[in-house]
Amino acid sequence: MLARTALPPSFSFDAVVRSHGWYDLPPFAYEREAGVLRTRVDSRGKAAGIRFEIRNGKLEARSSGLDLRALRAVTRRVFSLDLDFARAHESLAAAPELARALDRRGARMLRAPSLFEDAVKMLFTTNCSWAATRGMVVRLIALAGAGGQAFPTPDAVAKIPTATIASRVRCGYRAGALRLFAKRVATGKLDLASWEDPERSSEDLRDAIVAERGFGPYAAEGLLRILGRHDFFALDSWTRQQYRKHYPGPAKATDRSIHRRYGRFGAHRGLALWLDMTREWHE
Repeated sequence: MLARTALPPSFSFDAVVRSHGWYDLPPFAYEREAGVLRTRVDSRGKAAGIRFEIRNGKLEARSSGLDLRALRAVTRRVFSLDLDFARAHESLAAAPELARALDRRGARMLRAPSLFEDAVKMLFTTNCSWAATRGMVVRLIALAGAGGQAFPTPDAVAKIPTATIASRVRCGYRAGALRLFAKRVATGKLDLASWEDPERSSEDLRDAIVAERGFGPYAAEGLLRILGRHDFFALDSWTRQQYRKHYPGPAKATDRSIHRRYGRFGAHRGLALWLDMTREWHE
């Protein structure tokens, strides 16, 4: 199956793929020189491969395991094609360097084919190194993913005892949180579609995510960024270190300094920070 999607203005395939670290987490695999992004999704219990690339001015997605409707939906989600950033351009217009970065790289974040995958990966980024995050993702896919290749569904994770998740995925305190989260989604007690409701305020959504076991402020704000909401900073040790690398000063004053520097961008202050801190990725 082949799906072709028209590209929005100033769309950069590489900038979206490398907008943050998801491209380095399975089942994503990025061949940068070839301009090809691959992933796998669960389709009726089997791992369906998807290949994305730009051909003849359009974004092409190919899969032998998904129908056209599903393939189009996955494409739009992965590349954040449903989001409009006109207001972001207005907000950052007064800061020339950030405005240029936005024009060059855009504000679209790479998203997983499902919000469940995004949320679990964000849970796995908390309080650990990137190598540890990647290891947990790899082991979870091997344990519960279709064919040991696709990211597992909520149903698949919910069926696994917490002790098994803890021992096989080796995700520490996250094991209980992961199983509870998967069970709530699988049983319908938590409707993740409500997290993507554009009418819902960012503050209310942040509170709802933080209310889930294991999801603290950083995880909630990181998910909001992926969903195209940049009202918050999602501060972690890496971001704070990057900030002091570019703007030296006392560590104890870092958070206050970040709020002062980017607060003027209002609902896009988190985007301003992210564009600034990741400048070296795209130079």
